[in-house]
Amino acid sequence: MKFKYTAKNKAGVPQQGIVEAYSTRSAQELLISHGLSVLRLKEIKEIPIISEIVRVWEGIKPKDFVIFSRQLATLIDSKVPLLTSIHSIANQTDNKFFAIKLNSIIVDIDGGSSLSGALAKHPDVFSKFYVNMVKAGESSGTLQKALNDLADNMEKNYELTAKLRGAMYYPAFILSAMIIVGFVMMSFVMPKLLVILEEAKVDLPIQTKVLIAVSNFLAQYWWAVALVAIAGFISLVYYIRTEDGRKEYDQWILKIPIIKQMLHNVYIARFSENLSTLIQSGLPITTSLLITSDVVGNNVYREIIREAAEEIKKGGGIAEVLNRYEIIPQTVVQMIRVGEHTGRIDYALSKVTHFYMQETDRMVKSFSTLIEPVLMVILAVGVGILVSAVLLPIYQVATSIK
Repeated sequence: MKFKYTAKNKAGVPQQGIVEAYSTRSAQELLISHGLSVLRLKEIKEIPIISEIVRVWEGIKPKDFVIFSRQLATLIDSKVPLLTSIHSIANQTDNKFFAIKLNSIIVDIDGGSSLSGALAKHPDVFSKFYVNMVKAGESSGTLQKALNDLADNMEKNYELTAKLRGAMYYPAFILSAMIIVGFVMMSFVMPKLLVILEEAKVDLPIQTKVLIAVSNFLAQYWWAVALVAIAGFISLVYYIRTEDGRKEYDQWILKIPIIKQMLHNVYIARFSENLSTLIQSGLPITTSLLITSDVVGNNVYREIIREAAEEIKKGGGIAEVLNRYEIIPQTVVQMIRVGEHTGRIDYALSKVTHFYMQETDRMVKSFSTLIEPVLMVILAVGVGILVSAVLLPIYQVATSIK
């Protein structure tokens, strides 16, 4: 929650501002800890949609979590008290939204909460994965190692996501530009050019007649087409955010011919990396699987991982469940099976991660090389259609005049 406050500093100078805290009492304690005497404190009522947009705008990037984890691990290793360490990091960070969250965590820890307990009060910032890793580190007395492992894990996950996004950005940008330019051309430019062909009493080819009909329609109703397109896009995004919509989307995206293998590699690498990290931190295998299922990023894989957790409760193994699904390669199944038999499943998972991160890197490079000629062919087809539909009839008109 956010609160607007009026307070006086130690010099008696009044000042106003906004503070974010878990409750009114937490906000007061946070302001007092900064040497302020609170005169007035009022909660800011947020509109859900606007607050969500602001949260995205003020969001915390993976880099901020990595820096926070590494700095906190270093300070703890240097025997600096926990509160002093977090306070120091909060003052140094450039992300004001993150600084507000850290100051709220300081208040909770000062009130007797553990670090993991304080982090758990901010599920919009710190995931279950992060909180449980910290909790395991606190329980085993290896908080510094847990934080360093978290930083390593987030860097690997970010690298995977960055590779996937990098491969998608270029074709998405080109196709979006083609659609926008095509829409503008058909709505505002082509109707003026095609007037010549409409007035000429010549027999037009079918592609030109279609082009004239489409351009005339868009010239009159471009605003309606734009509104329908925007409304359709918003509806699609909203539907994907629902539980059923997300499931359908996750199943559909794994069937796209060009990118499905690359996506499978990313999800397998993410599954093995997160599960390996959690197991190494000392968490029970079933708990590790359930947490991993929430961060893998795809509902298809999420259900498979959760089924593996249930199988282990019955006395079975992970490999036994993975072997039932064709989307899981046999190499992964065999490596995990060997890891389960030798008691070194974390080591086997780390090898799986290393292999599939390399495979992802190779496929991203291949995809980038392949997509360029495909886009060139699409552009050539589009230009060819326009040439045959516009320039050839104009040439026929000019020839008939002679």
